Amino acid sequence: MSNKRMRPTVLEASTFDFISSLPDESLQHILSFMTTREAIQTCVLSTRWRHIWKSVQRLKIKASEFTSKMGFVNFMDNLVLHRGCVPLDSLCMNTLYQHGSVSLNHHNANTWVGYALRSNVRELHIREHYSEYFDLDHSSFKSSHLKILRLCYVCISDLFIEKLFSGCPALQDLVMVDCCVYATRFSSTSLKNLTFTSHSPDNGDSVHDDYKDLVIDTPSVVSLHLEYLPFLAPCLVNVSSVAKAYIRLDDMSFPCFDTKYNILSGLSNVTKLKLLNEEYDLMSLVLYMPLQDEDEDEDEDDSFRSRQNEIEGLAWEQWMSYQQEETPDLSFSCERLKKVKIICAQDDKRVPAIVNAILANANSLPEIVIKPYKRFD
Repeated sequence: MSNKRMRPTVLEASTFDFISSLPDESLQHILSFMTTREAIQTCVLSTRWRHIWKSVQRLKIKASEFTSKMGFVNFMDNLVLHRGCVPLDSLCMNTLYQHGSVSLNHHNANTWVGYALRSNVRELHIREHYSEYFDLDHSSFKSSHLKILRLCYVCISDLFIEKLFSGCPALQDLVMVDCCVYATRFSSTSLKNLTFTSHSPDNGDSVHDDYKDLVIDTPSVVSLHLEYLPFLAPCLVNVSSVAKAYIRLDDMSFPCFDTKYNILSGLSNVTKLKLLNEEYDLMSLVLYMPLQDEDEDEDEDDSFRSRQNEIEGLAWEQWMSYQQEETPDLSFSCERLKKVKIICAQDDKRVPAIVNAILANANSLPEIVIKPYKRFD
C-alpha cells in the first residue's frame, strides 16, 4: 500500500481527536491547569479519558465551584476514595469568599490534609475565606516530602508549629497570612523562607492580650518577612543567613525600646532590608550598602536615584518609633556603608544621635544627606 493511500482524508483529519492521542503525561499536564473538579469532568469524554485525572499531580480545589457544603464534602471524600495515594506534587484548597461559598470547616477536612501528606505532597496551600478560620490539626503533619506550606485564615497553635518543624524536616517555605497564630517561637534548621503577616486580622483584635517576644531561631532562613504583628516583639536569635528581610511593624509591636530588639544588629548579614513603621510622623533612615546588583527605589526622586546608581546602592529603611527626647542604643554593623539619607521633620532632635551612631560604626566616612520631609495636612 502506497503512502498516499495511508494518508487520512480531509474529513478524517477534521474529525480525528489529536488531543486524546497524546501520551498520558501530556494529558496530565493539560489537566493540571484546570481545577480538580473540571479535570474530573473530562472522564465522560471517552474511555481514553476515564482515568487520566487520577494521575494528575497538581490538585486545585475551589470551594466556590460548589453550591452547598454537603456537595463540597462529598466531592472531597470521593476524591480521596477514588484517587488513592498517587504521589502529589501540590494541593491547593481555596475557599475565597463569594456569596454562598462554602467553608473548609468540617470534621473530615483534616482527613483530606492527612491524605495529601500521605501522598507525599511537596506543596500544600490552605486558604479559608475571611468569615471563618480553619482549625488545622497538628497530628497529621508528619512528612519527609513537604517543602512548601502556605496558610491563610487558619488557626495555628504553638503546638502545631512545634510539631510542624519536628514532623516535616524538609520544610523550606512557611507562609502565614491573616492567620490566628498563637505561636511565639519559630525554631527550624531547614526553613529557608518565612513570611508571617498579621496574626490578628479580624476587627483589629489581637490574638495576644499582652506583649510577648516573637523568637525567630532559623539559621538557614535567607528571606524573612514580618508584617503587622501587634503585641509581638521580634527577637532575632539566629538569623545569620538572612539576605533579604522586610519588616513592617507599629508601636504595638514593642513594649519598650530595648537593645534585645535591635533588628539591625540581628540582621547584620542582609543585603536587602526594609524596616518600616506605620506612623507617618516618624523618621526615615536610608542606608546605602555597595552591592553587585543595583536595586532602585521607585519612591526616590530622579536626582537621588542617579547618585544611588553611582555607588551601586541598596536602600535600608528604618522608621524610628521612639520619641525625640529619647536616645536609644543604635549600635549596628555598617562597615560597608557608603551613603546615608535621613528624611525627617525640620529640627528633629534625634538626628544628632543617629549621625553619631553611624559615624561610630562606619569604617570610612560616609556621605550623609539630611532632608526635611513635606507634611500634607
